[in-house]
Amino acid sequence: MITKYQIILIGGHNPYSNEILKILFKRVIELGLKKENFAILTKDNFYDSYKANAPTFCLYFGKDGSVIADLDILRTLLKDATLVLPVVDDLTKFNSLIPKELANINGFELSRRNEVESLVSSILEGFSLLRLSRRLFISYKRNESSAVAIQLFEQLCKNGFDVFLDIHSIRTGEPFQEELWHRMADTDVVVLLNTPGFLKSNWTIKELAEANTMSIGILQLVWPTHSAEREAELSIPLYLNEADFGNNLFADAKSFLKQKAIDKVVSEVESLRARSLAARQDNITTEFITSANKVGVIVDLQPEKFILVKDSNGNELVVIPTIGVPQAFTYNQSEELVSVIKSKNIKGAYVLYDHRNIREKWVKHLSWLDSYLPIKTIKIVEAEKWLKRI
Repeated sequence: MITKYQIILIGGHNPYSNEILKILFKRVIELGLKKENFAILTKDNFYDSYKANAPTFCLYFGKDGSVIADLDILRTLLKDATLVLPVVDDLTKFNSLIPKELANINGFELSRRNEVESLVSSILEGFSLLRLSRRLFISYKRNESSAVAIQLFEQLCKNGFDVFLDIHSIRTGEPFQEELWHRMADTDVVVLLNTPGFLKSNWTIKELAEANTMSIGILQLVWPTHSAEREAELSIPLYLNEADFGNNLFADAKSFLKQKAIDKVVSEVESLRARSLAARQDNITTEFITSANKVGVIVDLQPEKFILVKDSNGNELVVIPTIGVPQAFTYNQSEELVSVIKSKNIKGAYVLYDHRNIREKWVKHLSWLDSYLPIKTIKIVEAEKWLKRI
């Protein structure tokens, strides 16, 4: 019997419930999973279907009124250490809309449809189907779009992204270009401000080329009177018009976007993020399996996206393809994954990553960790050599 991801919807009525599930299943399919791996529970089927040991994420919809809905279910979930996200339509009224049991949890304000994408990302992150780090890179030409770049930096930071913007994100004393490529290698999405002179700069051309090489999703904000660039593999154009800009001015670096346009960008970023990460995951996984087939090593890709590898003695090893720069949380997730793998005869676990464009000092740090941690690392460019040794 396959363990299902449980999504629990309780509390008051929310007009966006159906939209949440629609977009969630769309992202799930893009991540290479099946709708059948998810169970939707409400107060009507909770007691018949809930499995305390299955991965679970609960949305509690706050509502006006003196009666607190589904309190028994909520207490059961909290007792089981379930992730519960309080959702309200107005955070200024948060404490009056939710049970006191949730008062210490940061709530989510859902008052408009374009906020659904961000909520879906929170669910996927809660299930570890999207990584918790939310990295974003803004590529732009300073003398044409610096004001918009700063606007987006501030708004996306408010929305929980770790945003790279060159003038804000590189500390003094750091090698500028080396740190820039390192941050791009670890990003989820590139927001490209596609102004008429964007490709007239060598630096912006290189940024676009690097993003394409690494299969990073690109959201192109296309300025009025300009057209989208075709160089990127996974690129979504968002065409701006004069009315999207304050005072209808868009022709210089001081031009700025209206809030409605900024909100649209945030929604599109959330939408593109899952597809971008899925594409990068597929690329590194496919490259590893191709190397294994080439040298005659038996590998088996599991539905949970890890790879079982048999060594020359018939022992099973676990390889976990990783996006971006392996961090402490990556190792923790890997340990949790290994602990729930069906086979009890796992002889080793490895984090597979792409070191290209990652700073050399970080690669050396990962190599040093290999000497001390039970989970080791494999560079994708050295995968074939590693497979020949096992």
